[in-house]
Amino acid sequence: MQAASSRPSFSIARRYATQVAAIAAALLIASGGVEMYFSFQEARQDMARLQAAQATAAAREIEQYLQGIKAGLNQVARLPWGERGFGPAQKREEFHRLMALFPSVMELRDLSAAGRELVFVSRTELDRIAAPAPLEAAPAIAPALGFGATQFRGGAEPFVSLTLASAAAGDKQARTQASINLRFLADVVSGLRVGRLGQTYVVDAADRLVAHPKATQVLRQLDLSHSHAVMAARQALAKQGQGQDQGFGALDTFDVEGRPVIATVAALASVPGWLVFVEQPRSEALEAAFATLRRTLLLFGVGGGLAVLAAALYARRLARPIVELRRAAGQIAAGDLGSRIALSSGDELELLANDFNLMAAKLQASYAGLEAQVEARTHELQLAKTEAERANLAKTRFLAAASHDLRQPLHTIGLLVSLLRERLKGREALELADKVYRSVDTLEALFGGLLDISKLDAGAILARPESFAVDELLAHLEHSYAAQAEARGLRLRLRRCGALVRSDPALLERIVGNLISNAIRYTDSGGVLLLCRMRGSGDGARALAIQVWDSGCGIDPAQWADIFDEFYRIEEPGGKAGHESEQGLGLGLAIVKRTAQLLCHPLRLCSRPGRGSMFELRVPLVPLVGGSMVSAARLGLPLGQPGGLAGSFVVIVDDDRDNREALDALCSQWGMHTLSAASLEQACEQVTRHLRVPDLIISDFNVGAQGDGCDVILRLRELLGEQVPAIIVTADTGDGARQRAWACGAALFSKPANAERLLEGIRGAIAAGAQAAAAAAASDAVQAD
Repeated sequence: MQAASSRPSFSIARRYATQVAAIAAALLIASGGVEMYFSFQEARQDMARLQAAQATAAAREIEQYLQGIKAGLNQVARLPWGERGFGPAQKREEFHRLMALFPSVMELRDLSAAGRELVFVSRTELDRIAAPAPLEAAPAIAPALGFGATQFRGGAEPFVSLTLASAAAGDKQARTQASINLRFLADVVSGLRVGRLGQTYVVDAADRLVAHPKATQVLRQLDLSHSHAVMAARQALAKQGQGQDQGFGALDTFDVEGRPVIATVAALASVPGWLVFVEQPRSEALEAAFATLRRTLLLFGVGGGLAVLAAALYARRLARPIVELRRAAGQIAAGDLGSRIALSSGDELELLANDFNLMAAKLQASYAGLEAQVEARTHELQLAKTEAERANLAKTRFLAAASHDLRQPLHTIGLLVSLLRERLKGREALELADKVYRSVDTLEALFGGLLDISKLDAGAILARPESFAVDELLAHLEHSYAAQAEARGLRLRLRRCGALVRSDPALLERIVGNLISNAIRYTDSGGVLLLCRMRGSGDGARALAIQVWDSGCGIDPAQWADIFDEFYRIEEPGGKAGHESEQGLGLGLAIVKRTAQLLCHPLRLCSRPGRGSMFELRVPLVPLVGGSMVSAARLGLPLGQPGGLAGSFVVIVDDDRDNREALDALCSQWGMHTLSAASLEQACEQVTRHLRVPDLIISDFNVGAQGDGCDVILRLRELLGEQVPAIIVTADTGDGARQRAWACGAALFSKPANAERLLEGIRGAIAAGAQAAAAAAASDAVQAD
């Protein structure tokens, strides 16, 4: 009994009877489409036959008119001219009679075999009669008979000439020529109406429009050689034979004004190459076809509507249980696993509802256990997220502390080692000090590189793009690395560039500086070239390609991807990783790659082993409006000996005693007079006791609670009443120190800064101050004169 009750009383397939409506609609569409197609084709053929008959009638009317002129001219030409009673005066009278019969004939002339005019009659000029010459030599080629080429006299109305043989006595090659104004064709084509908007026009053998209902179209002397209708007609004539008076099929084309039309063509047999076109706007020509289509569509719409209505009624009855299934399934999908489907349709849908209820029960049973697992896992993820945030915060704090606190002792060690080298005399002691100095340099470079890599990976460095002149930045790099290249026996060359770029000046200088240092390190002979080239980018914008070329050992293509990894160094063919005395740490190119990605500047490498390498960095260009907007900091003169600094007066302000004493001792070693202070108040107090204005102010950026280094410089300048050159030394690598230094016109040095860099900056700042003072003095002298 149970098995029998579980089976549906009838199959759901019986309900698919609703497909009858769809089948009926499909048949209606098919029959309607076929009927529409054939109706359209029949209407088009009828229209084509009607236009062909009209074109043939127009051609026949034009032919009759031209043949009438030709017959009249032929009768005059065949008279026994030259005999008694048939002289030039009689010929002139016959010409006047012929022109009276045919108003379109504008001129008539009688020509001898040599082409000499004997009789001339015109509607616009005086008649002329010339005496015959006693002897005339017959031309090698007689004038052509028949209709000639169309001519537009005076750039206005078209004319055509008709030449016939004349029966002059003793002159078998004499000719009678008529000049026919084709204006009469306009009257002919204007009288031929094709529907409401159709028209007829004539084209000569040169595909020029010679007759049109609108006279202005003829006056334009339109060349229709590229018209689709003319080209199709010429091709049909070439296939069927020249000169046959025969119509052609309808053409879908455009009229002389560019509007879509349907045209038919007929050729003039008496005038070779002339075509008569009958055209009608496409919308008007196919109006009957479109009417048939509309009727068919209307019937299709009515039948289709009835079919859809019947199908909708059946579909609603069939869809009612399916809608109930969908509603219940939606509740289950939304998480209401307690929802059940109550359906009694007696078919397969009822069985489907029972399966849904069973599935919902099993899901509800398993969901309870799954919720506990999800809650436990969510708690674990929250703990992991909190731990990761703490680790990231600790890393950020470490970087900030390491960037500032560790740079201070390194800076002091570097200054003290430089001072020690200056004071030691023995060779062994100097060699030992040099080794210590190089070790400190290596430690500074490694420390700076590791911090830069860490901050780049942690996202602690933010790009501050601005517009500036790239030439000053590149010149500064040339000055900074010229001594390093010279020490290696190399030449560092720079090609100047006056472009403005959009980038972060400090980060861009770091990238190009690392590339130059790397090029010098891996080049034993030749030199390093720094230049700029204009390039285009994929989006159409212009970019400046900053390129660093070297003549070093080159890089094997297999290593191109690896050289940008941390601590990866290239080994030369001899097994050395760069120069023995200046081995790289393998961080420079890694920093270059990460910084270029931060700035969104494409980086490219091109290298040939044994020939050298080229690194290219593309920087967005800024249109040059009138000089640079913001320039990179200029440090002045290239590195040299401390000569020239002796006797200079420098003020040193630093709240760190070790740094202050080390810098004071180093400046004194270079022969400079120093004034050291731990605070702004102390510096102001000591400066007021001196009669001499300082040549330079060197201040730490963080000098206690009284302000920063920029405040110290501005206060001392105000106190002294002069724009004293200044240098700021800081362990802070953020953008704030750099912006403040530029605001007060001071050069910025990051700790640790070795003695060579400080010497270079001091010499450059003092030299720049001296130049500014000299320029001001010269200006005052000129104003005094």
